Amino acid sequence: MTQQHITRAAELVVQAKLGTDPTPAAIVQALAAAGLLRTAPLEIYRASWDADSLGLYASRDAAQGRCLLDAAVARPESQLAWLPVRDEDPAEEYLAADGENTEYYVTALPVRLTAGEIA
Repeated sequence: MTQQHITRAAELVVQAKLGTDPTPAAIVQALAAAGLLRTAPLEIYRASWDADSLGLYASRDAAQGRCLLDAAVARPESQLAWLPVRDEDPAEEYLAADGENTEYYVTALPVRLTAGEIA
């Protein structure tokens, strides 16, 4: 399906829904029913040092970059590498400097919205 077909399908779905229920929740529901919404889970990433949050980021790379910035200043000669906290769960990583934990973490946080939160 081309981008033009997807756009036209979305326009038709929204147009049909506006006649019966013009709320944002109804429009989102119609788009989901038409298969026009992203189905992969949405995630944000928290960067932290020890127990202190260093912010939330839209990508893993951005969160890691925030941590790397601090760690590189504090340990300029160290070999830095991201490692999973648990091998079976890649949602949380820690930054190792020469094999030792630096207490910098990046954690994937799933974003869950309900229809009530969208409206």
